[in-house]
Amino acid sequence: MIRALALFAGLALASSAVAQERPWTPLPSPVSATCPGGLCQPEGLERFFAALNGTGPVRVIQFGDSHTAGGDITTSLLWRLQGRFEGREIGLSARGVVGATLSGLAAREPLFEPGEAVPDLIIVAYGVNEGFDDALVPRAYEALLRGQVARLKAAAPGAALLILGAPEAMRGEGGGTCPDDPERRWKTPVLLAVVRDVQHRVAADMGVALWDWRGRMGGECSAHALTRGEAPLMRGDHVHFTAAGGDWIGSLLFADLMAAHDRRGGR
Repeated sequence: MIRALALFAGLALASSAVAQERPWTPLPSPVSATCPGGLCQPEGLERFFAALNGTGPVRVIQFGDSHTAGGDITTSLLWRLQGRFEGREIGLSARGVVGATLSGLAAREPLFEPGEAVPDLIIVAYGVNEGFDDALVPRAYEALLRGQVARLKAAAPGAALLILGAPEAMRGEGGGTCPDDPERRWKTPVLLAVVRDVQHRVAADMGVALWDWRGRMGGECSAHALTRGEAPLMRGDHVHFTAAGGDWIGSLLFADLMAAHDRRGGR
């Protein structure tokens, strides 16, 4: 499976050179201002960085929704890790389910496959579907997130944890305010920002690393801006990424992880 992902990544990268070179220009938003360099609490990744600097295999598991299930983002991240740490055995198991929320992780029993080694890094990538749920209760969601972080820590002692903050996504139901949307059709669900705020607060309180996905893709209205142009990085639904967009997001995540790794004395 991992080899297949790496092969696919090579094909995706070859077809998306323009996407990789696309500059990131952060737009003003409270979220993008909270994580300098894209990562909050990078010290929470020490176990992962130590594994990368060691000699043994490096294991990463990502739990998430359709962004994980699609494979483009995880493939991009894996391919780049293998390229940077050439000759090392690096595996990434992408366990994503279309339409999933954090409740799906809570229902997963057991968390890991029988006999599976403790991973060096666990990535938790939920939040978009919660943000589109008008019945979401913020306090209940926060309790659920805290419970799952504690559960992951108990199930994989010593593993590094990384929460991917929910990306920017939009509904086409009207009431939008993006400057390049003359019909004012596209609007971000209010609860998506609430979900993101909870993720930031819980990660900070529990000493878990968090990646500012929304900020790194451009902040406010980026889910609309990235659908534009001859080679769009997001699909017309303003939620999912194109293959080139997934590769681009994976490259941003990789770059931020490696910047934090190098700042902490990695090689």
